Amino acid sequence: MGIKIYRKVVMSAIIFVGFSSLVSQVLLMRELLVVFYGNELSLGITLAGWLFWGGIGSLLVGPFLGRRIKRKLLLFAAGEILLSVFLPVSLITARFIPAIIGLTPGEITGTIPILLSSFLVVCPVTFLGGALFVLGCDIYRKEGLESAVPIGYVYVLEAAGASLGGFIASFFLIRFLPGISIMIYLSFLNVLFDFLLTWKKRRLLVSFSLILMVVFFVLSLNTSKLRLYTLRKQWETFEFITSENSIYENITVVSRNGNISFFTNGLLAFTYPNTATNEMRAHIPLLEHPSPQNILVIGGGVSGIMNEILKHSVKRVDYIEIDPLMIRLAEKYLNYDAKVEGRVRIVNTDGRIFVKRCRVQYDVVILNIAEPHTAQTNRYYTVEFFKELSNILSENGIVSFSIYSNPNYMSEEARELYLSLKATLEEVFEDVLITPGATNFFIASRAKGVLTNDWVKLLERARERGVETRYVREYYLFADFSKDRFEHTFSQLIPHKPVKINSDFRPISYYYDMVFWSTYFSKAGYITRKILKSVSEKRTWIALAVLSIALLLPIAIKRRTGIPYGILIPIATTGFAEITFQVVTLLAFQILYGFVFYKMSLILTTYMFGLILGGLWITKMMEKGKGTAKMYLLTQISIVIYPLLLPLLFFLFARMRSDVANYLGSHIIFPFLPVIPGIIGGFQFPLANKLFLQGRNIKVTAAGMTYGLDLIGSCTGALIVSIFLIPILGIPNTCFQVSILNFVSLVLIISLLYPFRRSSRAGKM
Repeated sequence: MGIKIYRKVVMSAIIFVGFSSLVSQVLLMRELLVVFYGNELSLGITLAGWLFWGGIGSLLVGPFLGRRIKRKLLLFAAGEILLSVFLPVSLITARFIPAIIGLTPGEITGTIPILLSSFLVVCPVTFLGGALFVLGCDIYRKEGLESAVPIGYVYVLEAAGASLGGFIASFFLIRFLPGISIMIYLSFLNVLFDFLLTWKKRRLLVSFSLILMVVFFVLSLNTSKLRLYTLRKQWETFEFITSENSIYENITVVSRNGNISFFTNGLLAFTYPNTATNEMRAHIPLLEHPSPQNILVIGGGVSGIMNEILKHSVKRVDYIEIDPLMIRLAEKYLNYDAKVEGRVRIVNTDGRIFVKRCRVQYDVVILNIAEPHTAQTNRYYTVEFFKELSNILSENGIVSFSIYSNPNYMSEEARELYLSLKATLEEVFEDVLITPGATNFFIASRAKGVLTNDWVKLLERARERGVETRYVREYYLFADFSKDRFEHTFSQLIPHKPVKINSDFRPISYYYDMVFWSTYFSKAGYITRKILKSVSEKRTWIALAVLSIALLLPIAIKRRTGIPYGILIPIATTGFAEITFQVVTLLAFQILYGFVFYKMSLILTTYMFGLILGGLWITKMMEKGKGTAKMYLLTQISIVIYPLLLPLLFFLFARMRSDVANYLGSHIIFPFLPVIPGIIGGFQFPLANKLFLQGRNIKVTAAGMTYGLDLIGSCTGALIVSIFLIPILGIPNTCFQVSILNFVSLVLIISLLYPFRRSSRAGKM
């Protein structure tokens, strides 16, 4: 094989490693999102695991083994073979997580099980990706170029492959192919590149590659059977019916004991039939209103609640369901009639967007959605949304939602959650009523005197309207709506300290819910609860101050020759910042538009596209002998400024109501917003290598160190930001802390680089 052809094969292999990495990342993140009940916390944790193992692979092959490895091409080829094996295995393992750790599918999972499981699943693929990057830097080199240039080119090649993979996954693969099929196709192509790399060089690897290609080809012909088998194993405690993806979510339909359950992104949406739940969610709020006529139901309308609502003499019922797939599956498996008596109007749009644009006045709004377990559901419990609901209520209009509880005991964690929701409602509505019982109804009204806790009055209204029920009757209301039960509930919800309001960009109820559900787990739950409750807003600022001092320590260390190792520290803080931007953008998109399940691949991809632009830009400059300390300084300044601008953009689009603004935000601005930090990061990475390598001959070590620091910093950011900073501080303060952290790195750059430059000039004189 000629040198030019061989170099092209090497380039193609590096590109495809990046391609495989991004596509598999998207698939595993989507899969784990479903496994972990749609909790976006899993997105940040999966990103953290991805970055952590990539950093370990990079650091291990770079600084520790780089100089000892002689046959790097052989190791690169072996790594590609292992990668091809682990791609489908990782996806299958993700589906078996509930069985492995003893969870029922759809069960609320603790933070520690999510963390350990995610890190385990992504370990092989990401560790190999980090190692292959460093090996690629050494394999792909050109004579006569300064040592930082090949690193820059490999960085660009891998980012190009990742960007291409992300775009193809976003617009084609995840729309038309199941995840297991995509993984097997990726494996086949990785083995094909390995075969081309080792042709006429390593007979054993060539033979092994041929065998694997045959295996993956045979599997590709039977992916439907493999997919069905893995899904049945994933949902083995139920009778599996179907699992389908839309652009909004994954919907799985299963049955047990004659009841059919719908799960959205792994979280139980409803079980049919469930007359007791539907009666309570419909009749309690409707009986609280003296004369309900116009009703708005957000979510869960196919569960059977509509039949209960229509027992009242209502004139109009608007049912908001973002996903048409939900309606189609309900019609197919529940015999759901989408045109119930002609009084129900189904609107396929996001509930928040509908309310924001709505001009109709409603008497009763029923939020028939899951509790604030996730960022997606928490957006329906914020002060911003309650204000929007208040604008569409009639004079005596009321809003209702329900939270499951223990009827006899309220833990401290549950109390914090309830107080947060109660305080958020009271910020907007004149009157708030919380009912006792196994299900607590939070009912809020614009006017005083509308709501009542008199169960006798509620029964009189039911009789007057001719409403017949099986469960909302004397024995139920007498037991749960007694005066003593109301007084007990009221006494439990008297705040003893300031209560935090739940808002869009400070989702504190999401955090309280996470702490609350950790009480349902044993040892892992106890540890999770202790960790979560140990973090406070004050302590995050103290930790930032301590970290800032630690980062400035290299200034005090004496330098003998060359630029000190401390100059690479900004790579870690930039990695921390850039993963923060991705997590923040993903969550902000989910908060504002509600379908990050589909857009996450594009958001991750455009960041990689930015890396290409920035990396190629600076690498071309370095080829011409350019790339100065001043550029490094300016890049760091941009990292300080960008997080201060990001929240302003979020608030701007949160206040826009027009269709044009919604389209621009959801399809253009937010998906392509990561291009900017991508350009900054792509520009800084090769430049840091150039500055560090001046006067050194440790190219592989430098590649491993910088890539490893970048990934480790990003991993730390993904964990801390998603679990602690965003729920506790909110998005604006999180961005502010990231800006401060990178300002410290800016000070470090100025202190380390510019004295060195001055001393160099003095030496020449």
